[in-house]
Amino acid sequence: MRTKSIGGGKRRLPDLVPSPLSTLTQENDDEDLSPQLRKSVIWNRWIIFSKDNGKKACDFKGKSTFNTNPSRNKPCVFCIGHEEECTPEIFRVPYDESNWKIRVVENPNAVLSRDLPEYVDVPEFDRVLDGFGIHDVVIESPVHSEQLLELSPKEIGEIFVAFTSRIHELAHLESIKYIQVFKNHGEKAGASMSHSHSQILALPIIPPSVSARLGNMKDYFYQTGKCCICEIQSEELLIDSSTYFFSIVPFAASFPFEIWVVPRNHSAHFHELDAEMALDLGGLMRQILRKMSFQLNNPPYNFMIHSSPLHGDESELAYNHWFIQIVPQLIPTTGFELGTGCHINPVLPEDAAKVLREVIVPVFAHERRTVGFSPPSKIVDYSEAFTTKEMFPTREYLLNWARAIGRENGFTVIIQRSDNGGSGKKKIGRKTTVILGCERSGRYRQYKDALARKTGTKKCGCPFRLRGRPVRNGDGWKVNVVCGFHNHEVIETAIGSTYAGRLSGEEKSLVDDLTRSMVKPKDILQTLKERNEENLTSIKQIYNVRQALKRSRVIADT
Repeated sequence: MRTKSIGGGKRRLPDLVPSPLSTLTQENDDEDLSPQLRKSVIWNRWIIFSKDNGKKACDFKGKSTFNTNPSRNKPCVFCIGHEEECTPEIFRVPYDESNWKIRVVENPNAVLSRDLPEYVDVPEFDRVLDGFGIHDVVIESPVHSEQLLELSPKEIGEIFVAFTSRIHELAHLESIKYIQVFKNHGEKAGASMSHSHSQILALPIIPPSVSARLGNMKDYFYQTGKCCICEIQSEELLIDSSTYFFSIVPFAASFPFEIWVVPRNHSAHFHELDAEMALDLGGLMRQILRKMSFQLNNPPYNFMIHSSPLHGDESELAYNHWFIQIVPQLIPTTGFELGTGCHINPVLPEDAAKVLREVIVPVFAHERRTVGFSPPSKIVDYSEAFTTKEMFPTREYLLNWARAIGRENGFTVIIQRSDNGGSGKKKIGRKTTVILGCERSGRYRQYKDALARKTGTKKCGCPFRLRGRPVRNGDGWKVNVVCGFHNHEVIETAIGSTYAGRLSGEEKSLVDDLTRSMVKPKDILQTLKERNEENLTSIKQIYNVRQALKRSRVIADT
């Protein structure tokens, strides 16, 4: 082992290949660091660290992946209720339950054929093989809008258990040599569907990068007698830790804000993970993904589980150590990197680790929306209530009908988006439509500089959605159910609901006139209900409207 001065502080690092380039030293001036070359023991490649002029580590942001849903008005085959439209199911969690949490299905865009022979012996010098393998999708949530970082540690842990269960099933196939588990989050990270999912790809070969990684680990083990992954812990690079795992920015990170999640105890195979460790891993993964999302503006990212081949030699277990690599997509890959294999990283790992370590993750809205809130005991489908062949004479008739059905079933229907089709050139490719949803759809947006509110919000990403369109001959409107499910308990009464109790322009004028005539709020509410028996306004809303009208008069007079 040797010591190396980086950014003014000394640390120990594995000495795999001595080189004069790897002994660069820096002055204590962190703001004026000259470029560095660091060699990765795991990947056996050089990384160039060259700070972007005028840009600090905390200034790096990704392009947010929120609301990236190119087919938001079309049924998603990964959503609950659309199982029959999806590819064949392999298994679900809980087993054989209609209200599932996780589904493992065949990938609809599989890159390899599933027609596997019983055994395939790959000749050493063969350059062409039949394209066989097994490509699966793990649907991580039944709710379209729910992302991995929004799940509980238990739910994320169950996803990792689903990975291990599927790997155990595939391990019995002699034809399969290596299984890669990975996730693409966001379109720029390679995700073709916005519904949160990960993938499992079983291969009849051991990929060259895997062989190289294992070879590098083997070389280090024979030189030092130690596992190079077990040796990477460093206080400067540590982000968070738990009972069984720790998260770290690697010493020679190939990408800015690259993160590794590593088991504390030496383990060669990911599928040896048990339920207790999976729960612990779920909590740490959620914390890391939330920190990354909050600090880097919810960037597109990839995570890969680097494990050992299935049918390897037992002697390999001593130096093989699995880990999870998380790579946020913050900068493009350049021609130099593609041509040389040497990555250029503008953020020093010590700086990235410090930024992530100091991030304070705010409490997510759906975890604090109301005191005593508990998730629904089951997801209820209201598709049948809104399925109709009735033609509505106008758009307003359709809206009133949908809102009335919603009130009968304990929730409020709102307009999420409306498009009149445009005019002139703007009309090309557009159709007149109105998208209706639940008042609890979408999510609360917590701004970085805002104080964390503890009052809560009703927003919980409810997937319920209806689509209304005029019929082709122009004789009315029709409505289709896009998603009939709610991910929350419905209410017993809509009285007091923000949306259901909203006053129309005519009703606001009446409240203004009665207020000027010194009529008491309770009598104003009684008058509104006598005029419209279906009025759901509460006395609180009457007071709010009176105050708003008073403020508008004061502003008008100044």
